[in-house]
Amino acid sequence: MNLNYTAFFLISFIPLLIGFLWYRPASPMVKWANIEGLSFRITWYKILLMFVLSFTLVYGYINLIIHQMGFYELFFTDIMQGNETSKQVVEEFLGKYGQKHRHLGHGVFHGAINAFVFALPFVCFHALLDNKNRRYIAVHFAYWLITSMIIGGLISEFV
Repeated sequence: MNLNYTAFFLISFIPLLIGFLWYRPASPMVKWANIEGLSFRITWYKILLMFVLSFTLVYGYINLIIHQMGFYELFFTDIMQGNETSKQVVEEFLGKYGQKHRHLGHGVFHGAINAFVFALPFVCFHALLDNKNRRYIAVHFAYWLITSMIIGGLISEFV
């Protein structure tokens, strides 16, 4: 299965770009964080680490959003061992169904599901452990919901 690695790399910047807009100094979240005594000091190594984490996130989303990956992975070991029958089965299947559900809307839908399944529990756990209020949860979850939907749509459309 051929993936567009250029698109994969570029999509990895989406969480950083949205975070830059979402948590900019003029945003209500940062003003609220300053009142709470939090600071958003960003250094170059934090940006690099955030990109690596974004890259990992996008890689994980590819496996959750592109359904054809699951079918391909069933035969991957056989194909790597040179089994021509498995390769033929995969090529026929992907030739017929390779583009099914590969559009922006489907990816946005799965991005939203991923946000509710993965991001919401983590944001809520963090808020509960640090005794944060509902606004904290709403602001951070909204960031992850928007980010996940955009990433999902772009993965489904371009990767």
